[in-house]
Amino acid sequence: MPVPISCPDPGCGAPAAITDRWTFPSTDGPVEHVRTRCERGHVFTPTIESLWTSLSAPVVRPVRVRVA
Repeated sequence: MPVPISCPDPGCGAPAAITDRWTFPSTDGPVEHVRTRCERGHVFTPTIESLWTSLSAPVVRPVRVRVA
């Protein structure tokens, strides 16, 4: 089951999910990367470390307000 997060695109805010994970070797040790995809189609491949704040934050959906 995909992990729900907020889209990493700063202007988006749509719910997203981690769809894939892998590890690349580096001189400082292995670095885990993930692929995220949001409802609006944005795809990012950040390191898992850069998503820690997103993983602990709740997913927030935009609210539409009608003005009479």
